[in-house]
Amino acid sequence: MKDAGSASTVVERDGKQKSGSSSLNRYNAIAKRFSGFALISGIGWCLDFLTMATLTQSGLPVFWANFIGAFCGVTFVFFVAGKHIFEKAGNRSTTVLLALYWIWQLVAVTAASALTAGLSWALMSLLVTVDGTAFVAGLGLKPVTLCGVTAKMLVTPFTLVANFFFMRFLLEHRKSD
Repeated sequence: MKDAGSASTVVERDGKQKSGSSSLNRYNAIAKRFSGFALISGIGWCLDFLTMATLTQSGLPVFWANFIGAFCGVTFVFFVAGKHIFEKAGNRSTTVLLALYWIWQLVAVTAASALTAGLSWALMSLLVTVDGTAFVAGLGLKPVTLCGVTAKMLVTPFTLVANFFFMRFLLEHRKSD
């Protein structure tokens, strides 16, 4: 018998798999896939982030800059993660799946953009209260840009997890990992 600490080899004396080891294997498989998804999403987030920062610095309101940047990023993630992380179930059209994903993103990005804009406003109020706007402006950034991208960083972990589970739901049939 192999090392009893290994999740894939934990067995009772009668040879049956110990309760919990299959759920540990499932958890490990999901965690591994999530890590790959997070890496791909990180690249998409950089695309999103740079687009948002550029648009905000150019004068577009945080809500719209985040909205446009996010759609650039999520479209990238859909194609790359769809190919490398998720196993497309059945023969459903990529166009239909992308349309469904964009509908999900329309709702999710709108909510995230509103939350980002609200958080940005709160951070901007705090920055004004501590007289930090002149310092930020001295760095060559508009204070609203700094507050907007900071707010985006705070919202991102929640959108990452939600997008992973939605893509998994959308692209794969229920199966054990």
